[in-house]
Amino acid sequence: MDYCKPPLTIDEQCESKRLYGEWFKMFPGVKNPSDINSEVKFNHFVRIGWESLRLMQRARKCNVKEYGYPFEWTKAEYWEGKQK
Repeated sequence: MDYCKPPLTIDEQCESKRLYGEWFKMFPGVKNPSDINSEVKFNHFVRIGWESLRLMQRARKCNVKEYGYPFEWTKAEYWEGKQK
């Protein structure tokens, strides 16, 4: 099954945006949280759950042309200066 389909629902978009906001608030200098290539990222997803990782990956990586992904809020630059 293609995990990119169907496109994210509004609720899924809101939840993945919340997850990205949480990530960049905790780790402002670490980009691409849904790429598990460091211990910090691995430990974060062990704590919040693999389904959250899956949702974040869908928001960032799936069907860019068809669904308008990645959303701007999946990038660290979007969050710079927005969270204190």
